[in-house]
Amino acid sequence: MLFVGCDWSDKWLDFAVLNDAGTVMAERRITYADAPDPVAEYQAFLAPLERRWRSAVTGIEDTGILFARALAAAGMKVVHVDPTRAARHRSALGIAKSDRADARMLAAMVRAGICRPVVASSPDAQALWTLTHAHRAAVAARVEAAHSLRAALTRFWPAAAAAWPSRLGGLRNAQAMTVLAAAPGPRAASKLTRARLAELLRQAGRTRAVDDEAERLHLLFCRPAMLLDPHVEEAESVRIRDLVAVLDRAVSRAAALEKDMHAHYTRQRHYPLMSRIPGIGPVLGAYLLAEIGDRPEERFGGGRSLAAYAGVAPLTWASGTTTRVAFRRASAVHLRSTLHTAAFSLAMKSPGAQHYYRRRRAAGDAHATALRKLGRRLVLCLYRCMSASLPYDDAVAFGYDPERPDAPALQRRSPLSLDEISHARELLAEPGATVVAVAKAFDVSRQTIYRHVLGRPRAA
Repeated sequence: MLFVGCDWSDKWLDFAVLNDAGTVMAERRITYADAPDPVAEYQAFLAPLERRWRSAVTGIEDTGILFARALAAAGMKVVHVDPTRAARHRSALGIAKSDRADARMLAAMVRAGICRPVVASSPDAQALWTLTHAHRAAVAARVEAAHSLRAALTRFWPAAAAAWPSRLGGLRNAQAMTVLAAAPGPRAASKLTRARLAELLRQAGRTRAVDDEAERLHLLFCRPAMLLDPHVEEAESVRIRDLVAVLDRAVSRAAALEKDMHAHYTRQRHYPLMSRIPGIGPVLGAYLLAEIGDRPEERFGGGRSLAAYAGVAPLTWASGTTTRVAFRRASAVHLRSTLHTAAFSLAMKSPGAQHYYRRRRAAGDAHATALRKLGRRLVLCLYRCMSASLPYDDAVAFGYDPERPDAPALQRRSPLSLDEISHARELLAEPGATVVAVAKAFDVSRQTIYRHVLGRPRAA
């Protein structure tokens, strides 16, 4: 049996090989520039050392680098050595810091069992992980581009920054980007006719109430506004047009990656399970499957370990008569943030989750604490279902009988209070009042007025 320690850097890899007795059998440095295939060269380096060299265990501090992933894909056994434990080990033994000494120390730690096996997900799950991280980056770039455009409009043309409500997408709306690309300044916008605005809205994909929206924008752009010198305004307009183009590319990039991610998501083995969970759509489901992987029982060994990895398991400190429960910060950041969003969405769509959340809030938990505990329930349920190939059942997950009369029922909060509903009815009773005008007065949709004020399920 061979135990190999690999100390990596941006330019080269240092290896040290120990046998069962702890004797250093060989050492080698492989430079990336000199080796077109470091994995093949590494295997050729191990081959003369022992007959069963393919069973060698390679320990490395970062199993996410290309060499470690390619080595695992080639069938070699790779284990992870925690960098913090390696630094403490080096300090305790008084080993001077160098690449060669680090490789020897890592090999000794692997031989002593101070390492953790790496359980890789299937190739489909790894591909989904790559696409989800790319989608996260694209969404972050899209948000940054929207914030940059909004900030530039706020300091140059405040009316345009608030022209499109956030409930319709705000500046990310295709209509907003089309109009701003055609008229990126107040002077240019004031010259747009109603017909030209209607044409731009149709180009952006709007099909309903086009003339009404064109009239609204025309009245907004024709209002008096603070103007700069024409030369300065022209420069600001160039800047706005460039920011609109950046936002347009960011929106298209995020949409394309979401489409590819969804295609890989539907091919996952646990896709039927995830698609049955209420409130978990294709994006959240893909994020959860990518971070958990498709082999949780082999990777984590238990639901409690997965909860600790996700950061939703409490960390208890006890000394004498003092006991303190703290938030677990050392965790998978992406999985923890995804579980926070998934728990919030689950509480909106699942009767059992909503009842559990309200019960935790009534017990004195803060909003984030209640969501974290709900996320722990969710991740334990996911581990159980994925390990035993069981379908998701909301009643089993939250321990209630749906046939009982006191079973939890989904409660939805009305977007209008009782006083607002009464006031809206009074406005509708006035001569000439319309549903559209009342909806604009309360900043809600027409469907909300029909459903909650008039008691009709949909507009006639």
